[in-house]
Amino acid sequence: MSSKTANTVKLVLPGRSEFLQVARLATGGAAARAGLSVDDIEDLKVAVGEACTNVVDHAFPESTDEDDRRITLRMTVGRDEITVEVEDEGIGFDPAELERGRRDSYDGDGGLGFWLIKELTDSVRIESAPGSGTRVIMVKRASR
Repeated sequence: MSSKTANTVKLVLPGRSEFLQVARLATGGAAARAGLSVDDIEDLKVAVGEACTNVVDHAFPESTDEDDRRITLRMTVGRDEITVEVEDEGIGFDPAELERGRRDSYDGDGGLGFWLIKELTDSVRIESAPGSGTRVIMVKRASR
C-alpha cells in the first residue's frame, strides 16, 4: 500500500445541509493529524464547509433524488499539510466563469464561497465542466 493511500481518508456524505457539520468535524480531525495549528484548522474547516455548501446549494437540479445527492470528501494527510477534495456528481459548471467574475477582494455581490476558499487555503483548484460534476481541491499548509 502506498503511503499516500495509507494517509487518505474518504467519506461519502449525503448532499444535504444537515451533514455539513460531519464534513467539518472530519476535516478538523484529519488536519490535526497533519500538524496544523488550531487557527489553520478553523480556516480549513470554513473552506471545506463553503465547498460542501456549494454542492448542497448548486450541484443538483431540484428533481434529483436525495439518494443521488452525494458529497465525496477525500483528505490526504502529509507532513505539515493536508489536501482536501470535495467532489460531487452534479451538473457541473465552467470554472472559467469564476475567473471572468474574479475579484481580488469581496465586494458584497455574491460569490463569497469561492472567495473565502481561496483566502483561507494555500492553493485551490477547481475541476468541472457542464454535465460532469465538480471537484474542488484545496491544500492547507501549517503556518509556523
